[in-house]
Amino acid sequence: MRAPSLSSAKLGARLKPEERPVYAQRRIVPSVEIRFPLPPSTNSLFFNVAGGRRKTPKYRAWRQQAALLIDVQRPGRMAGPCDVTIYLPPFSGDPDNRIKPCLDAAVEAGVLADDGQRYVRRTQVEVDRAATEVRMVFTMPSVEEQDRAEIEVRTREGQSCAHIAAALGLDEGHVRTVLAEIGR
Repeated sequence: MRAPSLSSAKLGARLKPEERPVYAQRRIVPSVEIRFPLPPSTNSLFFNVAGGRRKTPKYRAWRQQAALLIDVQRPGRMAGPCDVTIYLPPFSGDPDNRIKPCLDAAVEAGVLADDGQRYVRRTQVEVDRAATEVRMVFTMPSVEEQDRAEIEVRTREGQSCAHIAAALGLDEGHVRTVLAEIGR
């Protein structure tokens, strides 16, 4: 995938999630594990202003810190729909109120292109009584060995990722992940 040209960024063209440099420059991997501090509750992420909503200073600061801590860990990226398990340290409150900021941090750091259903298949949350920080584990669903072999053969034949994905009934991200694993 090509990086967007500077001229398109200057013209104010909106990048697709998978074209954002923070995401596109990471290597594709089949699984990622990242760690960062517990986020604020969803209830304290935004405040209302005339014409919309704004991030609270507390959320902005946490998100910036989380993205920097994730970047230091040098994780790869998920190229297609993945499963996410979020392990939270003990805290008072509803665990479901911590999912959105965790996914937002992964997107901001470039581990995920976006936190929508196109990129996240399933999310599971667990409280880890021994933890002191959030641990997120992203995994790609496995691609059967027959499909892996077929992907490799079709790539040698010069077929595009999009064509291979359509022919095999797979997501294009899965095809890219297999190609990254076999070094193509």
